[in-house]
Amino acid sequence: MKTIHATWELENLGIDTCELLLEPRDTLQDLSQVEQDCIQKGARYLVVKTPVNCSQLLFGLPSLGYTFVETVFHVTIKRGDYAMPATIARFDRGLTVAERTLPDDRERIGRLIRDGIFTSDRVSIDPFFSHAQSGNRFANWVDRIIASGGKLYEVLQGARPFGFFVVSRVDEDTVDPVLMGLYDESRDRGMGALLHKKTLDTCFAWDCKQLSSTIVSNNWKVLRVYMNAGATLSSTLYTYVKHVG
Repeated sequence: MKTIHATWELENLGIDTCELLLEPRDTLQDLSQVEQDCIQKGARYLVVKTPVNCSQLLFGLPSLGYTFVETVFHVTIKRGDYAMPATIARFDRGLTVAERTLPDDRERIGRLIRDGIFTSDRVSIDPFFSHAQSGNRFANWVDRIIASGGKLYEVLQGARPFGFFVVSRVDEDTVDPVLMGLYDESRDRGMGALLHKKTLDTCFAWDCKQLSSTIVSNNWKVLRVYMNAGATLSSTLYTYVKHVG
């Protein structure tokens, strides 16, 4: 079992958070002991990720007060396997990608993210948190990615930006399209697949052999785009959360 004191969530969500990554051999008793240690140190939000097909965890975690919120898929696309389906690619007409490095652009994109464009992640669907907290979490996440060397981009239709994405380097051979989102999903319905195409195209414009990323089940349409574009599924985890007090 691996324990991470997610100090960044105190700034994002205003709550002390611990993340626990379990292994198949871990038991409920092991988790209960580590959990109590985290709570005694101040944690009030616990995020547990478990391997799949571990019945003692799958059926036992609710008895400890945990709620299942999503499945996490780890995916990889190798450069030679990447091919966006023609049903998507044929609509990529007149769309451009622009890297955003100016502070004014970053602030503008941050404001759009804080307005609440993400609605399907484990935080935004949690009634314990507000949409403002969820938006703040994502905006801060983008800032941290850029601060650690990642790059911020927007996708434009003509002169109008309709979405953003960020890419970071994992290692010499691998990049990660960490986060992307449409600014107005109701207005730009159907543009999500094109946003992903431009994101993946940009990833392979980097000097890399592959990209790897994570996709959650609450956003299953993204997983479908990736798999149709040549992705392979490398691992899967279940995510549970618990609020203390």
